[in-house]
Amino acid sequence: MKSLLLVMIGGSVGAALRYGAGLAIGSGGLATLLVNLIGSFALGLLSAGLLPRPESAESALWLLFGVGCLGAFTTFSAFSRETTHMLMQHEYLQASLYVLANLIGSVGLFIIGFAGMRNLLT
Repeated sequence: MKSLLLVMIGGSVGAALRYGAGLAIGSGGLATLLVNLIGSFALGLLSAGLLPRPESAESALWLLFGVGCLGAFTTFSAFSRETTHMLMQHEYLQASLYVLANLIGSVGLFIIGFAGMRNLLT
């Protein structure tokens, strides 16, 4: 029950941050792109800091921030919806660039965050 509560608390914070990013940046995909990039970087930092030890995967910090907060903050479902909308509007180049920027940017920043945190910890 404690684990579920941690995920719920973190999720409410992440959802509020995501909503705030949309208000601050606006619609059109930029907010989703930035949230996915920032969230991937943060999850890389968190993963490098908490996951080297197997027992830490269920730690309170991982559940609160990794599963809850960042799980609600990053918005791959919105990414999918926005990409589909572009495709339905026959905006194929824009959709392709959007997919590449999200995927390459998110994976790249995850790796940078992970490597950066690992370097700090060693």
